[in-house]
Amino acid sequence: MARSGTEGRGVLEGAFALMEVLAEGEEVGLTRLATDAELPKATAHRLLGQLVALGAVQSRSGRYRLGARAFRLGQAWHPARALRAASARPLRELASAHGRLSLSLSVAEAGRTIVVAGLRGEVDDVFPLRSGVVLPSGSAAELILAAAAPVGDPPAGRSAASWAREVAQVRERGLAFEYGQCVSTLSCVAAPILSASGQVVAAVAATALDPRQIAPLGESVARAAAMISANLSRRPATAARPHRERPAHPNPRAAHPVLAGPRP
Repeated sequence: MARSGTEGRGVLEGAFALMEVLAEGEEVGLTRLATDAELPKATAHRLLGQLVALGAVQSRSGRYRLGARAFRLGQAWHPARALRAASARPLRELASAHGRLSLSLSVAEAGRTIVVAGLRGEVDDVFPLRSGVVLPSGSAAELILAAAAPVGDPPAGRSAASWAREVAQVRERGLAFEYGQCVSTLSCVAAPILSASGQVVAAVAATALDPRQIAPLGESVARAAAMISANLSRRPATAARPHRERPAHPNPRAAHPVLAGPRP
């Protein structure tokens, strides 16, 4: 018997929920997967069997992780492919100049801030910034992306007024700084990446264990963002699409700032 449209959508939503849980960690057991995906254990087990058969998930000794097929499809995501190519050299140069920093490139997608590229560094043992990771709410990268659009709902733990003030400061400064609010031991600075038409399509961020490193990094991160933006503008127009609209009256200084930011 053919499934109804409602049932079919439920199956897809359940499968995606499982894969989102798997994207947040390494190998995960069935009980935790079902709990985190908010699915009955029997349903989770059935869907996982189908995902394993498709190569989207791998199973070993009763534990699960994302499979090679899911990884391969993710790498083909167009914004990620274009941004990786445009950011490769600027990120290497930024890493070379500043040692063990962790560098990441993020985009806004479906209400989340997702890492699509970067270079590993000292913070990866605390919070791995690999491709596909969803950043915690209120990250510096999220602030950069939020500043390119009308202010929406605040992330968890922030009031609407305080979030609006933070977004306004980022629009004015063109850089976002975050000191231990998302992950207590980490601090970061982020800058916007622009398309050829001047729209914000991503954020580049440098993350460190020592908060004293962050404010002096503002100029270097802004310079790397400007280089990535220039590289991106030379690629075909269809290579990257903006995820958020710029505000109706953007600050003209916000495009490629080189301003030092506040210290913690």
